[in-house]
Amino acid sequence: EIHRLVRIIESTFAEFGEEIENVPDLVDPFAAPADFLPWLASWMALILRADWDESQQRAVVARIIPLYAKRGTKSGIEEYLKIYAGEGVTIKDELTPMQIGTSSTVGIDTVVGGQPPYFFIVNVAFAEPDPEKLKLKVKAVKDVLDIEKPAHTFYHLNFQGPTLQIGVASTVGADTLI
Repeated sequence: EIHRLVRIIESTFAEFGEEIENVPDLVDPFAAPADFLPWLASWMALILRADWDESQQRAVVARIIPLYAKRGTKSGIEEYLKIYAGEGVTIKDELTPMQIGTSSTVGIDTVVGGQPPYFFIVNVAFAEPDPEKLKLKVKAVKDVLDIEKPAHTFYHLNFQGPTLQIGVASTVGADTLI
């Protein structure tokens, strides 16, 4: 009778022990099962976007706590956007006046008449050639900006998709938009 009870207890705790051994994997965004990521994100007050692929979701979950320390700052917003949009993200919050021969792209690196207060410009270069997917990515960038920017600020978003470059990107619909 006691042996039977001991076997039941051992089998119960053996299964429980296996579950305890897996707990560190459940809180590691790179080891957790994909369907567990939304729950893990919820522990960090983060809602994962459905249009982000799994690697982007894992990257956001892994980096969100350090990003919270920079929330509302230029570098924090830029870093957050780079997780989703790639390295082609820059934010300009102070533009120099137009200078002949030095810089001359109005709205990108130059202003005429000064820049309004609490205003910044976000430049995003996407490699996505599909116009429908590009629309979704632009919407996602706007959504992230609207959530992460300080409430009293406003922005202008410049985005660029892949352009025709002979020998580099030249197949319309595959790696080029016209």
